[in-house]
Amino acid sequence: MEKDPVPPPYPGLPTGPGYGAAYPPLPAHQQGPGQYPPTQYGMNQPAAAHVVTVLVQPNLSDVPGQTQCPHCQQHITTATKHTNGLLTWLLCGGLFLFFCWPCSFIPFCVDSCKDVEHTCPNCHHVLYRYKRL
Repeated sequence: MEKDPVPPPYPGLPTGPGYGAAYPPLPAHQQGPGQYPPTQYGMNQPAAAHVVTVLVQPNLSDVPGQTQCPHCQQHITTATKHTNGLLTWLLCGGLFLFFCWPCSFIPFCVDSCKDVEHTCPNCHHVLYRYKRL
């Protein structure tokens, strides 16, 4: 008996001339996924549509930035307001502890030591808080 120079493809049954008559057809539960009847396993059902909403955090820092307000859906440039935060209080306490108590209130006057609150100029909702620490 001669051997074929090319083996049959994997996976599945061999195909080509002379192979079809040697193997009986497989039962329905052993056939491939494309060979199931269309009514079995809900294949004739329409696929459900899923909507995925991805919220991207705005890339805002200590200066006003452009973004879309999630409340009023407008493209805006944010309004900023500087507020006292953790860094402001730590600098104040550090200066006070190192006997520079007359200078310990300077961090409350410097905007670069404060946190920044971004608000929408249209609906006045707070969109983001940029914290220094």
